[in-house]
Amino acid sequence: MNPVTFTKIGAGAVCSAAAVVLALAGQPVEPARNAFAGEAWQLPVEAPAARPVAAPLQSNCLLCHSMDYVTTQPPLTRPQWTAIVEKMRGKFGAVIPTNQVAGLVDALLIAPGPGGPPK
Repeated sequence: MNPVTFTKIGAGAVCSAAAVVLALAGQPVEPARNAFAGEAWQLPVEAPAARPVAAPLQSNCLLCHSMDYVTTQPPLTRPQWTAIVEKMRGKFGAVIPTNQVAGLVDALLIAPGPGGPPK
């Protein structure tokens, strides 16, 4: 085994190092600028909907979806909307009581969308 050698540091060196650390501790430190980063970005502010949305949609759908997403869905039939609502309840954990599913589907059928209600 090799013996471990310790180097003796003078008290002056320790005091000088401590003084530098204490002097720098009070200085504000600016974060380093990332040369590869682009300009700061912001999420778009959601514009208020120009069309009214039924209360069942506001209390159920807008908890997770944006107003634009809800109001720009394609026209679907009652069985299609029912399947989607059940998928949201079962797979994604949407808290929609069973007795409110029919009312929510009714609201989705007449919700303003690009094509209006299905024909």
